[in-house]
Amino acid sequence: MNAFERPLLATAVLWAGIIPVHAQNASSFTTAPPDAPFRSTPASPQMACAAIERLVLPEVIHLKARHAEATDQHPAHCQITGVIQPEIQFEITLPDGWNRRLYMFGNGGYAGENLAEASRQDTRNAALRQGFAVVQQNSGHDARAQPLGSFAENNLGKLVDYASRGVHVTVTRAKDLIQAYYDRPPSYSYWDGCSTGGRQGLMSAQRYPGDFDGILAGAPVLDFTETQLWGVWNAQALAKAPISIRQLPAIAKAVLDKCDAVDEAKDGLLADDPRQCSFNPAQDLPQCTEGQPGDQCFTQAQVETLQTIYGGVKSKGEVIFPGQLPGAEPADASGASGWKEWIVTEGAKSRQLAYGESFLKYFANTPASQPNLDWKQFNFDKDVEPITRIRDILDANNPDLSEFEKRGGRLITYFGWADPALNPMMGVNYYERVRRTMGEERTSNFYRLFMVPGMFHCRGGFGPDRFDAMTPLINWVETGKAPESIQARQMSGTEVRRTRPLCPYPQVAKYSGAGNLDEATSFSCAQP
Repeated sequence: MNAFERPLLATAVLWAGIIPVHAQNASSFTTAPPDAPFRSTPASPQMACAAIERLVLPEVIHLKARHAEATDQHPAHCQITGVIQPEIQFEITLPDGWNRRLYMFGNGGYAGENLAEASRQDTRNAALRQGFAVVQQNSGHDARAQPLGSFAENNLGKLVDYASRGVHVTVTRAKDLIQAYYDRPPSYSYWDGCSTGGRQGLMSAQRYPGDFDGILAGAPVLDFTETQLWGVWNAQALAKAPISIRQLPAIAKAVLDKCDAVDEAKDGLLADDPRQCSFNPAQDLPQCTEGQPGDQCFTQAQVETLQTIYGGVKSKGEVIFPGQLPGAEPADASGASGWKEWIVTEGAKSRQLAYGESFLKYFANTPASQPNLDWKQFNFDKDVEPITRIRDILDANNPDLSEFEKRGGRLITYFGWADPALNPMMGVNYYERVRRTMGEERTSNFYRLFMVPGMFHCRGGFGPDRFDAMTPLINWVETGKAPESIQARQMSGTEVRRTRPLCPYPQVAKYSGAGNLDEATSFSCAQP
């Protein structure tokens, strides 16, 4: 960690707290009926919790186990912690009344989370109350000591643990412990993650197809390399002509004025597909007269900056990663724009840049690190091509999922159309590559993608961001019934503001032409 990054430790730890919160959508199991199959016929432990500590497992050290009595937050359970060498910290929680299923949830950002932090314990407890054996791990490093990507400085082993090994070896050891504790293996194993957690889920399907029967992968960072370059690309554009946070409402208004009604439902959402929006900063934004800049207009240089951001990452004249889609600029119910902090900031680095810069320093030229690299000097015509090895280690974009499919695996991915952190076209492009590789009908039999209008990163935004995709996934795995739609809500406190069906891509929710635009009954899934 260099001198510049030490003062960022507190900020990085804060982000390591913010992002893992969004490692889940936080709505799993909320629509599970009382008679859900995973709530029936619980199994009981066949050994004492304390006896777990006497077990010898490959690569596992510091194995600890304690029994916890039931509270209003969780049922009685055996809590197991330990370390898989070299530094993968894990927690496995085994309920006294086990539903014979394993549930593992993912990480966010550059991972390294404290497994005991409140948000992760809330996720654990939500699954524990349903009777699942619950598994989590920190990907092999501690973000409090090694913020952002600094853990990988000249350390290929930690990078591999973060990329894929951490999840695989943890779920393998978890199955060993479940077998020992209940004297039977899990009947089904499930993954739930968003952001980095989504990438971890796809990586499991591609590289370890026997680890999980059902995978829920939200907003996966499957093109990790290009995503981080995208952050640097946008930051370089903004360095030339910064955009003020106070100007974001003007951009948002121009986008909605141009494109809100394209889907024949003027509801404040670019609902069908933001690619239909023909927003052009040069034509659709008010330009400032010379010497009279303001929050409601844009200089020629600022227009060029926006065109660069919307136009995509280019190397040698070719677009190598999609540009920012229109639709993330407006503010959510709290007044926070999707672009604020992620793309546009004042007096601090954007999150896109913080992640992208750390990638360039510690990941891009693996196994060698460049902690003194200046992101402003990165040349997209000359410096992109040498970044090769990290793609093989970290990117989760192999479209051949045949091994996962052959063993009966089921996969659901979702992406917010207004995600400002990760380009939603990653999800669309990957799904379309899978369909081309495996065939449309075959793909739909085991894999479905749901695009969420107006949703920011994993949740939040100004669209219907609350939905339970885990229960439909479990039903699909265990009964063979594929989800034809998923019901989603937009909340304001405890009040439901809007409901909408989420449709399997390429279908979209079409307005009937009559009825309340805020009610799901006014929409149905149809081909675009």
